[in-house]
Amino acid sequence: MAKVCMICEGAYPYVVGGVSSWVDDFIRTNGEHEFTLLCLIPKEEFAVRRYELPKNVVEVKNILLNPQMDASSMRIMRNNLSKREAWEDEIEEAMDFKSIDPRRSLEIMDRVVGEGFGNPFEIVASKLFWKALENHYKKGYENTNYNIFYWTYRNIFLNLFALMEIEIPEAEIYHSVATGYAGFIASVAGYRGMGKVILTEHGIYPREREEEILNAPWIEKDFKEIWVEFFYYLSRVAYYYSHNVISLFDYNKRFQIEFGALPEKCEVIPNGVDIRRFERIKREERVGFNVGAVLRVVPIKDVKMMLKAIKVAKRKVHNARFYLIGPTDENKDYYRECMLLVRGLGMEDYVEFTGEADVDNYYSFLDLLLLTSISEGQPLCILEGLAAGIPVIATDVGNCREILTEKRKIGEAGIVVPPTSYTTFAEAIVKLYQNRDRLRILGENGRKIVKAHYPREKSVNRYKRIYERLGEDTWQE
Repeated sequence: MAKVCMICEGAYPYVVGGVSSWVDDFIRTNGEHEFTLLCLIPKEEFAVRRYELPKNVVEVKNILLNPQMDASSMRIMRNNLSKREAWEDEIEEAMDFKSIDPRRSLEIMDRVVGEGFGNPFEIVASKLFWKALENHYKKGYENTNYNIFYWTYRNIFLNLFALMEIEIPEAEIYHSVATGYAGFIASVAGYRGMGKVILTEHGIYPREREEEILNAPWIEKDFKEIWVEFFYYLSRVAYYYSHNVISLFDYNKRFQIEFGALPEKCEVIPNGVDIRRFERIKREERVGFNVGAVLRVVPIKDVKMMLKAIKVAKRKVHNARFYLIGPTDENKDYYRECMLLVRGLGMEDYVEFTGEADVDNYYSFLDLLLLTSISEGQPLCILEGLAAGIPVIATDVGNCREILTEKRKIGEAGIVVPPTSYTTFAEAIVKLYQNRDRLRILGENGRKIVKAHYPREKSVNRYKRIYERLGEDTWQE
C-alpha cells in the first residue's frame, strides 16, 4: 500500500465533470492505496462536495488561491530598511518565466519564504520586491503601464509564495491531474524530496489557458504575454519534477515534449471505460429523434454554438428533442445567457437543460450525442456514449478525431466538424437524422472501438504498475 497525495485544481470533489469523474474512478479502482486529497479552490464557498468520497480517502485539505493575508507594518518597514540587494537580483531572476531553470526557480522562492521576510503578502508589499520588479520592468516592459505591470506580478508571486509555504501532506507519491498550480505543488514536494511525482494531463493546461487569455477582455493586450509565459513556466516546472508525465493520446504527448518534458518520462495512457456498466444499460425506443450532450454549462463547452446549431437543424429535424445533461451552476452568468438565447430563438419546447443527472438514464434512449467544445483532451462523455452504442458529432478538438474517425480497422463512429461552425454542425445533425442506417452502423462501430481501444482494465493496470514501481523505489530509498 502506498500513501498518495492526489492534487486537484478547481475540480474533484467540488466540480462535476470529466476530470473529476476520472479522479473519483481512479481512487476507487486503487482501493489498496491510501489517498489524501489536496484541493486548490478559489474561495471557501466553492468547497461543496459533489461526490461521495471513496473509503480510501483519509483526508481532504483545501488550499485557497489568491489568499487574503494580514500584514505587519513593522515587518514591512524592517524589510525596507535592510540591505539585501542580492535578494533583489534573485527575485528578479525568478520573474523571468520564459528562461529560468525550474530547479533554480524553486530554489530562489524556497529561500525567500524561509528567509524571514514575513508572510507572502509582506514579501510582495516590500521594497525588496518593488525594486526587483522595477529592474525587471526596465528590461523589456518600459512601454507598458507600470501600475498594471506591478499588480500582474504581485498577484502571480503572492500565489507562488503562498503555495511554497503551505504544509504539504506527507505521502510517498504526489499525483497531480494537471500542471498549473496543482502541478506546482507536486513539484515543490518533489523538489523537497518528499516523494515521487506523477503528472496526468487530461488536456494541455497552458494551451487551454492561452486560449482563454487571448480572448479575455479584462486582460490588457500588453500583459497577455506575461500570463501566457507564466502558465507555460508552470508546465515546465511540473514536467521537470515529474517521474512520469502521462497524456491521454499521442498528439498531446508531442506537445508535452515540445514544451520541455523529457521524452523518456512521457507515456500515453488513454482513458478507460467500464464496458460492463454500459452493457447493462437497456436501450429503449422513444418517439422522435432524441439528441443529447453531456457537459458542464461553461464557455469552453461553447453551448451557445450548440444552441445555434440546434436551431438551424430543427428546420429539417422536426420531431427532435435536445437534452443538455449536466450541472448548470458552475458559471451562472453563462447559463443565464444560454437560457436567454433559448428563449430568444424560441426553443423552449424542444431544448431541455436537465441539470445534474444520472447520465445512464439518458444513454438508454439517446439517438445521437453532441460535443461542441472549443478545447478538450480525451472527452470521457464521448467514450461513454460510444460504449452505450450512441454515435457522436464533435468539434475537431483534442482526441475527438482519432476516436471517432481514425480507427480504420473498425470504421467511423461519428462525425467531426470545425470548432465554432454552427452551420456545419447543424448540417451534420441533419445528415445523420436523414440516414438511420448509417446512424446504426456508427453506433455499432462505437461499441467496438471502446472495447478494442479504451477498456478500463488496460488503463487501471498500467497505473497500478507505475504506482508499484514508484512505491518500491521510495521504500528502497
